[in-house]
Amino acid sequence: MTETLVRKGIRRFRTAGIAAAVAGTMLLSAAGTAAAAEKNLTYKGGFPLIGDQQVAVVVKAEIPATAQAGTPLSVPFTLDVDAGQAAGDGLRLVGATKISGTISSKVNVALTGGQSVSIPVELPIPDTAVPAEGPLKFTAEGTVEFTIPTGTPAGDATSSVDGAATTHVVTDSSLGEFDVQLALDPPDQDTVLGKTTVS
Repeated sequence: MTETLVRKGIRRFRTAGIAAAVAGTMLLSAAGTAAAAEKNLTYKGGFPLIGDQQVAVVVKAEIPATAQAGTPLSVPFTLDVDAGQAAGDGLRLVGATKISGTISSKVNVALTGGQSVSIPVELPIPDTAVPAEGPLKFTAEGTVEFTIPTGTPAGDATSSVDGAATTHVVTDSSLGEFDVQLALDPPDQDTVLGKTTVS
């Protein structure tokens, strides 16, 4: 297995599973009554030698019942990621003992009147040890600051996880730093996290 193949494979397995799920949390807010949301999603990416593998992600967030246009929101969220046995094996094969990085994605917010807004998300991946055996698992969490644009029409806003994402991965192995691309698999999963009434 070449270093190039390993880089491509690990790029894919990290990103979408993590990042695509992150996107859907952007509409979250600490303001007003909130409902806990937990969404289980799966993603697929091609790995060197082992081929396509699935990555499981659990998105946990608090969806606000109400939000006001023009008012800043502080949006906390958590992603529990299980990249699988094969991902752990691939990192161990190249001698990686820890990973870190960032996840970039977006949430698509459908507004009243057919309008939509795409909100960018960037989530840090903390230093995470690669286990001596078993699947690679980690938790990514953070807070995103966002303001619903002034002039957004009043009504229901539905936040949904975007199907694509990019993760910048840093390892302590010969792989160094690289980007990962993944996508929802199957693509028709229910990605809606919740609805918020915008005033």
